[in-house]
Amino acid sequence: MSEEEIPAVVVAFEGDDHIVSTTTPLDTTELEKLVGCEVLYEDFKGILWKGLVTGLFENESLVVRFSEEAISQGGPSGLGQGSLVKIIPRTG
Repeated sequence: MSEEEIPAVVVAFEGDDHIVSTTTPLDTTELEKLVGCEVLYEDFKGILWKGLVTGLFENESLVVRFSEEAISQGGPSGLGQGSLVKIIPRTG
């Protein structure tokens, strides 16, 4: 993981959405800046799945939605509670 990437852990599911919590606590203002950022998850086969931060969950976690392609395949393989994902902040 590069310095720019923010690691987060899947903590829950809401339908097709994944609720993730950053491994380093961030305040609500910092979390809001991550809405719209790309999310990457690498499964056990080395396949990268792309998602997007779509919003905040109870002002302390982030809502992530993976691509429609991933959802149509039953979701990213192996992605469950405790899985690590990477959030790619927008630059500039």
